[in-house]
Amino acid sequence: MIRALGLTLALLAATPAAAETVAIVNARVLTLGAAGDLPSGTVVVRDGTIVAVGAKVAVPVGARVIDGRGQILTPGLVATVSPLGLNDTIGSGYGGRGSSNPLLSAGFDVVEDVNPNSPQIPEARIEGVTRAVVAPNPQSRAAGAPARIFGGQAAVIHLGDLGSGGGDLTVKRRAALYLDAGEGGAGAAGGSRGAQMTLLRQALADARAYGRNPAAVDPEPLTELSLSRADLAALVPVVQGREPLLVEVNRAADIRNVLALAREENVRVILSGGSEAWMVAREIAAAKVPVVIDAEENQAFQWENLNATYENAAILQAAGVLVAFKPSVARIVFLIRTPRFLAGRTARFGLTPHQALAAITVNPAKIFGVDDRFGTIEPGKDADLVLWSGDPLETTSVARMVMIRGAEQPLTARNRALRDRYLETVLNAPKP
Repeated sequence: MIRALGLTLALLAATPAAAETVAIVNARVLTLGAAGDLPSGTVVVRDGTIVAVGAKVAVPVGARVIDGRGQILTPGLVATVSPLGLNDTIGSGYGGRGSSNPLLSAGFDVVEDVNPNSPQIPEARIEGVTRAVVAPNPQSRAAGAPARIFGGQAAVIHLGDLGSGGGDLTVKRRAALYLDAGEGGAGAAGGSRGAQMTLLRQALADARAYGRNPAAVDPEPLTELSLSRADLAALVPVVQGREPLLVEVNRAADIRNVLALAREENVRVILSGGSEAWMVAREIAAAKVPVVIDAEENQAFQWENLNATYENAAILQAAGVLVAFKPSVARIVFLIRTPRFLAGRTARFGLTPHQALAAITVNPAKIFGVDDRFGTIEPGKDADLVLWSGDPLETTSVARMVMIRGAEQPLTARNRALRDRYLETVLNAPKP
């Protein structure tokens, strides 16, 4: 009996809020959608889905009312190309998870490493983050091992509280196939960008052959191909145009190589990093390729970042490129929960506040093909909503209410509870 009750509670926690109607009233609503900016609006949520948005929407009888007077309501934020939930240690420089097996690169799926009970997730929710695009580490090459061309599969997850039993946060598996096409990728391929591009083209050709007739590739000739059977199978959606390549690349010359590859091989690409993307903004826009940039990058840690600038986002936006933001400083874990601070910086260097907010809400959803489900405040979308004390791009503002798929989330986290537990003792300690 107890076991059955526990299972029932776990299933309820794993689904959107059921059989509840909520009305958020009197807030300034930044919908990022067709309704625009409502100085004082109402948003009605039923069974986890937004059902009405407007300035004169009637509150349904029996609805639970949240008064947002003097506050700002936005869509939930997205942590893009992030290790969120892949590492339990907050403050560590460890980037996430990856495969070091030379026979598993494209086929490695990072979603299996997501820990729903990771202490990073409640920290992110407190900062208004409701979804994440989690990506594996870029490919590497162990000494004496064969070249590895790909890092693995990225996924989209939600950050809703599933209770102590955990559960599945997955929204979209295999949202993109991740690889490094810069200095790191060249090293994994043998030390040369030319070698990497040659191996990449060969891998795509082999995947096309495998996709046409997998049964014809038996174990003997398979050893002569560029990748293992698992990797070739994972590449088939890419060569068929059903899954994009998420390419970590910074140098302008490398970006041009990636754009040429995408054009020649007829594959879709998303650029990540893009330190020098502003230098080839028109070419990126003409190719209709989106870019996920590090908005804090303004100095050269490596030669491929030599021309980094805070104005990168504004130049790309002006050229017509769809832009999103990702964690800064090599994806260090303690920065994954602060996409709004990255967006706020770009508002100082050329983006409008609306464009900056879009880069951490609706733009990531569009880039990874899930904008039919979240990213804006519109009827039919999942109710991922954040009520802010003030301007969400201001560091002094805080999230007063976070809702994910219609369920209001606890704004608590273990490390903050520990801080509060000992803070008074530390403050009242005798002075040395």
